[in-house]
Amino acid sequence: MFSPHSLAQIKFEIRDEIGRTGQNSNSYRSYDPQLNAEIVIKKVRKADLESPDNFFDESRALYASAHPNVVQIYHACQDDDHIFLAMPFYRRGSVGDLLQRQFPTVREIVAAGCQILSGLHNIHSKGLIHFDIKPDNVLLSDRGEALVADFGLSKQMNYLGIAAQERNYNKMIPPEGTRGNQFDRTFDIYQLGLTLYRMCNRNENYYQQYNAYGVGAGFDRDRFRNDVRDGRFPDRSLFPAHIPQRLRTLIRKCLEVDPANRYQSARRSLMRKIKNDRANYTTRAGLYAAKQAGRVLNEMPPSRSRENTYLTAPIDRGGYIDFREKPPKNRAGLRRRG
Repeated sequence: MFSPHSLAQIKFEIRDEIGRTGQNSNSYRSYDPQLNAEIVIKKVRKADLESPDNFFDESRALYASAHPNVVQIYHACQDDDHIFLAMPFYRRGSVGDLLQRQFPTVREIVAAGCQILSGLHNIHSKGLIHFDIKPDNVLLSDRGEALVADFGLSKQMNYLGIAAQERNYNKMIPPEGTRGNQFDRTFDIYQLGLTLYRMCNRNENYYQQYNAYGVGAGFDRDRFRNDVRDGRFPDRSLFPAHIPQRLRTLIRKCLEVDPANRYQSARRSLMRKIKNDRANYTTRAGLYAAKQAGRVLNEMPPSRSRENTYLTAPIDRGGYIDFREKPPKNRAGLRRRG
């Protein structure tokens, strides 16, 4: 006889801890014998969640935000004390891990920025605000593509595009986070700008600025928050010499103190900027960035298919490179004027 309700068993073997992903959770490299795959299990303590209604909020947010630049979720389950989320294991780790190993190139920063924005645009279009964009929460796929992860703080927006959030990660808090608990999606835009800032300057420089306010019990929280509100932290004038001026300008706009002065949506920030700032694409890295922007920018007119939409970017010889996946037979990839 058909039964609409059934109880199934899920098995996995926890092998080793790969880090704390939040104040109430730990992540473990694990093995799933049913999938014959190495996976990550995020273990969340029920006692630290607000109510039973919130037990599966993160798994639901991950499932609702399915996208090539958002971490996939396999399944979620529970026992008496914990919630378990099963996700792919990415051997390259996170952008935070990358910053510990090497100094990203401009090409890598711009490509990762486009991919994070692609994921963020999808998240926002589903009515969610992430509230925890930071290098440790951007994972790198086996192909090196950026994936937005950790939806433990994400909240659903109301009809006005506002969501309430009282828990904030102090190191990445935007100015408005120091004086209220009602935010719009520009909260994520600020944290994106701070993530790109850290990629440009590496964590050593960023933490040197942060630790100037003290360490541990000696941390001057009031002075830090005043400097965040006044735009003195982080130092917007501090960039390595090789970072292009246009990228600096873009990051500073994401880090505007007044949310109204920031980019108002993910699709109008870095991807739009890369597409329109054609004079910037005079190097191989710039051309690569333009191609990435053309691939992920989700603003194609309804009357034109992806196959017939392309991005042009000038090069220093006065010509145009046509980034079309299937270029017309009678049009060359590189063409000169005059």
